[in-house]
Amino acid sequence: MVGRNFWAVQQDGGWIVREEGLPDSTTKHPSEDEAWTAAKERAAALHGEAFLQNDMGEICARENFRELPRDFSPV
Repeated sequence: MVGRNFWAVQQDGGWIVREEGLPDSTTKHPSEDEAWTAAKERAAALHGEAFLQNDMGEICARENFRELPRDFSPV
């Protein structure tokens, strides 16, 4: 099963959670904490990853809910 990834990002003075690959599928949240919680819950339900991105585009936090680790060493 391929998991789905969710990003919590700041936008227009609030926060949104968007699903990777579906830019029109977003939810709006008043705070970073609420957006980050929503991203993690959605990623956990769909066995994906959640990313928290700051206003500079840097990844501040990452949670992995995949059944197998995404990071691996190539052979």
